[in-house]
Order: sequence, then structure tokens, then C-alpha cells
Amino acid sequence: MKDRSEKAIMNASLVEVSSLPETLAWRNNTGMAWQGIQRPVRKGQTLIVQAGMVVLMEARPITFGLPGSGDILGVNAGRAFALEAKTLTGKQHETQLRFQAAFERAGGLYGVFRSEEEALAILGRG
Repeated sequence: MKDRSEKAIMNASLVEVSSLPETLAWRNNTGMAWQGIQRPVRKGQTLIVQAGMVVLMEARPITFGLPGSGDILGVNAGRAFALEAKTLTGKQHETQLRFQAAFERAGGLYGVFRSEEEALAILGRG
């Protein structure tokens, strides 16, 4: 098995999983971003602006997604699933382990995969 990035594994697996019959699957993003009023600043002012920088007034963080939830969520033949992509050496974080336990207690199918083949196998299609 070739060592690829988590993003590459997730993207390729999402394509494969999405193509299964009786399946609806989507990328589940989680994280944090900043929101505010964008303010133009000229070079040489108090703040030295470098290419690509954005200055926000009244900046505030916005979190999105449920921490620990799977990278791919969906339904396959009537059963909810959550799939977590990992590299060959990647390990689940504590929040991911807690999400897995709660999801499985609720009757969902959860699995960690390191390749497209493993993602399909979790859904019984590999």
C-alpha cells in the first residue's frame, strides 16, 4: 500500500463510496475560520501588509462541523455511516474515538480507512 496524504485518501475514497448504489455520501468538514469586516490597509501603515494578508475589524472565530465526526458521512442502503480517513500511520484523536462510540451506540456504522478499498470494505462492498 502506497503512503499517501490523508486528503488524497479521503478524496479518492469519497469518489468510490459515492458511486455505490443506494448511497448518498458527502465530505464532512470541521474546523475554525475567522469572520469580520474586511478592512483595506495600505503598505507602510502601522501594520505592514504582506501579499495575501487580510485585515479584519471586529474579528471573531466561527467553528463549523462536529469535532471528531467522520471525514465522510452518508447513508448506504438505509444505514447511516461515518468514515474516518487516516494515513498508514495515522491514529484517531480522542474526540474521534468519542464520536465513534456515540455514533455506534446510536446504530450507525463507523470505520477508519487508509485506502479506497478499505472504505468500500467497511460498507460491505469491498
